[in-house]
Parts: sequence; C-alpha cells; structure tokens
Amino acid sequence: MKYFLAAIMVAGVITATARAQAQPAKSPGEIAREQARAVVVIEQLDEGGRVAGQGSGFIVTPGGAIVTSLHVIRGATALRVKLPSGDLYETAEVVDVDEAKDLAVVKIKGFQLPVVRLGDSDRAEVGEPVVVISSPEGLTNSLSTGVISGVRRLETHRVFQITAPIGQGSSGGALFDGGGAVIGIATYLFKAGQNINFAVPINYARGMIADQPTRTLAQLRSAPSPSAPAAAAGGGDAQLGDRVVTAARGRLGREAHEPMFARPDEALTFFYRLVDGIGRYRLDEVTEMTRTAAMAKTGETASAEEFTVKYLSFYSGMTLGFGKGDRVLASAELLVSWSLADLERTFGDKYKRRTVDGRTVLEFNRKVFPGRLVVAGVDANDTVRSVRFTNAR
Repeated sequence: MKYFLAAIMVAGVITATARAQAQPAKSPGEIAREQARAVVVIEQLDEGGRVAGQGSGFIVTPGGAIVTSLHVIRGATALRVKLPSGDLYETAEVVDVDEAKDLAVVKIKGFQLPVVRLGDSDRAEVGEPVVVISSPEGLTNSLSTGVISGVRRLETHRVFQITAPIGQGSSGGALFDGGGAVIGIATYLFKAGQNINFAVPINYARGMIADQPTRTLAQLRSAPSPSAPAAAAGGGDAQLGDRVVTAARGRLGREAHEPMFARPDEALTFFYRLVDGIGRYRLDEVTEMTRTAAMAKTGETASAEEFTVKYLSFYSGMTLGFGKGDRVLASAELLVSWSLADLERTFGDKYKRRTVDGRTVLEFNRKVFPGRLVVAGVDANDTVRSVRFTNAR
C-alpha cells in the first residue's frame, strides 16, 4: 500500500512540474499585447547624428539591457533606442557581444522598463508555431507568424529556420513561442522569393545579459576583425586560381581564399537555397549565383561533374554535383567540421551507419529533410566532414 501511495505522490509531482513548465498557447494578438511593449527600434547614428541604419531589439532587464544582433550596432557612433511608448534613449554603451553568433547586448539608462519573458530555446521543436515582433523599415511592433521549419547547424552554433516572414530592419527582433516567451533573436532573411529566415536561440544570449556596460561603441569599432581560420574542407590553395570558373571574383578584387560569406548564417541560407534547387538549377544559374566565390571544377565522371566552393564561409565549403548531360544540379554537399553531437542536434539521431567505398557514412531517416536524402560523412574519429543532399528516390 505504501508503495502505491508513493507512486501516486511521485506521479503528482511529475504532473505538477509539467504543468508549471508548460505555458498555455496564446494567440498572436495576446502575445503582442503582453510583450510588444518591450520590443524596440534601434537606430544607428553616425558622427553627424544622422541615422545610418536601423534594426530591432528587446528589453530584458528593467534597468535597460537590450538584446539585439551585433550587425545592427556595429559601425555606429551612437544608438538611438525608440520604445513603443514613444520614449527615446541615446546610448553608446555595450554590455557584451558574441561575434560568432552575431549577438549583442546594449544598455540604456532606464528604470522599471517593460521586459520580455525569456523562454528555454533548448526545448523548442520543429513544427511549433512562432511569432516574430520586430520593426522592419522602422515600422514599430510589426507582427508575423509561422513555424520553426528546421534547426540548422552553423560552424559554431545552431539556428532556427523559421517561416515567419521578416524584413529589413527586423534583425534583433524577438522570436516568441506559442506561450509568449522569447526563444530566439531574428537575425537574417533570404531575399530571393523563398521564405527562408533565421533566428539565433535565446539561450546563447542568456549568459551575456547584465546591466553593467563593459565597453563602448567606439571600442567595438576599433576592435580587430577575427582572422579567417583554415576552412573545414582542408588542403592547400595551390593552383586553385587555375581552376576557378567564375571570372567575376577577380573583377571584384577578391582573392580565391576569401570566403563567399563572412557570416555563417548567410552561408547556410545560401546553401539551403541550393538544396531546394536540386533537380531544377542549371550550372550556368549556379555559376551566376556564386559569382563572388572561387567556384572550381574538382571532379568528373562519365555521368557527372563536380564543382567546389572551398570557402563558402570562414569555416565551411560546399561541393555541387551536376549531371554531365543536362548540367542540372544533382547534389549539394556542405563541407564542415562538426562533432557527432552537433550533427544529431541538427538532424536527429535516426540514421544508419554504413561503409561505402571504405568511407563511413550516416544515412538519415528520409523524414529529416522532406524530398531529400541526407547522408553525412565521418572520419575515423567520428568527426563529421560533410553533409550531402540528393533527391530522395
């Protein structure tokens, strides 16, 4: 009997904990009414006090700490923060930045300011509804809705791929879950007619939040940019220029070893655009799309041609396969250096380990990326070196 009562008590505790953790679903209107007061417009001011750029942010402490995207504030002499109430604050104080994740926390001198409610982004799941509140083109508290359509792995962190539309000026805006808690920071959109947008999970910013500034915008401007480490594709650059098939890069004054994208989120967005174009894009179209990259022919068989962009970003490259006859894109392979845990956090752990031509590959469940077969290549140390996408048969 006592074991029966103990079991009931344990079940009750578990149920109570689950209820405490779960937040009831709210309508987008309810989320806006409750949380939008803390979503702000951030304007970059130049040395003459003129507006040089604009983005979004959200207040996370009553004293005025604001989370935003680093590229929203970089290069500014000062920032002007506009609250939905109409209050204006000017600041040049920075609490913290994270270069790799494109995150920043700035500080205004506020008191008892409205704040957003932070959620746990580690618990967010693909398919769950989301709401973005931001200020595209300075339009305060614009609201858009969608779902988390994927969790993608960059070189240094994960990002949410979302279908909620965002526009120029939305960077730094708040991504809310269905219960009205912030789970991400809107960071990048892809302007090509496809609804591909990204947000950085809020948990990456939690450790940065504080009310004590540590630097100024002037110090941020004078900090040296990180040097480009070796790309994950490995190998040297000897004679790479001889195999470059796009002349535009030379006309732009860029070198073959320079990355096509400085920011990982831009590189990932571009790569997934190519994945979506498997079976449709022709070689000449892709050549034009990659005209600012060193796209080199690196292989050829009786039925296919292979081209590689070794420096898609600082840490990644990509290899593209085209049918030799029709020259239509047949495969897209992301060249990376991830741990197995990174891969599983991005695509899940439903895969089969196989050996193909002496190489270990992980073949994922076909539901991971609808319409595509996803196969990862790993080395002897279980380091993931590539993730290849082809049409599912």
